[in-house]
Amino acid sequence: MRPPAANRNATGVALVIGSAFCFGVLGIFGKLAYRLQLTTPQLLSYRFAGAAVLLWLVARLIHEPLPPRRSLIGLVIMGGAGYVGQSGSYFNALHFIPASTNALLLYTYPVVVTLLAALLFGESLGWAKLAAVALASVGTVFVVEAQVHAAPALGIILGLGSAAFYSAYILYGSRLLPGLPPVSSTATIMTAAALVWGGYAALTQQLAVTWTAPRALLIASFAVIGTTIPVLTFILGLRMVGPSRAAILSTFEPVSTVLLAIIVLGESANPIQYLGGALILVSVVVLEGPGWRASRVLAQAARE
Repeated sequence: MRPPAANRNATGVALVIGSAFCFGVLGIFGKLAYRLQLTTPQLLSYRFAGAAVLLWLVARLIHEPLPPRRSLIGLVIMGGAGYVGQSGSYFNALHFIPASTNALLLYTYPVVVTLLAALLFGESLGWAKLAAVALASVGTVFVVEAQVHAAPALGIILGLGSAAFYSAYILYGSRLLPGLPPVSSTATIMTAAALVWGGYAALTQQLAVTWTAPRALLIASFAVIGTTIPVLTFILGLRMVGPSRAAILSTFEPVSTVLLAIIVLGESANPIQYLGGALILVSVVVLEGPGWRASRVLAQAARE
């Protein structure tokens, strides 16, 4: 009979991988949403609004306290600026580049986090981190080179922009989020993002949706499968396996996006892109460690 500790570990691994898979589905959902003629502001307004409502309900059900008042402005900045910028870049990039390419470009964020942490916070850059930076840099060049003649440069810029915004989100959150209640803090971030996207959609007359069953199902899937479920399962899984293993297991996210893009969307890529993607993911594993700034904030960091 498997001991309780082993059961807890296996459950935690399953929860984190399940979370990564759900986050990985977002790029596929985005491509399908555009086929249904939904706009990015429509999509993200309803996604964040739905997820915010669900997360506030969960916080209430588990009797989690509200974030302290001193943290509210910071959480609003994370949602209304960092999360809005990251999600806008990521989903707008899908208009120009394949979902698989976009997912791999996003995962350059650990290298950006590492370099910025060294520049801004004086964190040391050992040989392992420098090797990871080199691996990710070569991998990114391979991914971009595979697409540079097949896709507009704007798509590549937006894909890398999503990594830049997410890196800023991670760094800011690494100072703000530790010690805060994870579900209600994430719900606050989602609420801020929903208000910004909803306001922009209303001002640009994109908030109203001509509802059909496929559109309603897809938007609901964005809010539930692509946002609420992975946030909650990651928080639970991280508590069981710890931030170090959770950060490594999260690399299943771009892997799942690539596989689903091939199966669902019929995407194909030059083998050099897959080699580049592999180098990027190896760099994440090399970077990972108990002191890595990105892993310290992952409990509350809702991606894409």
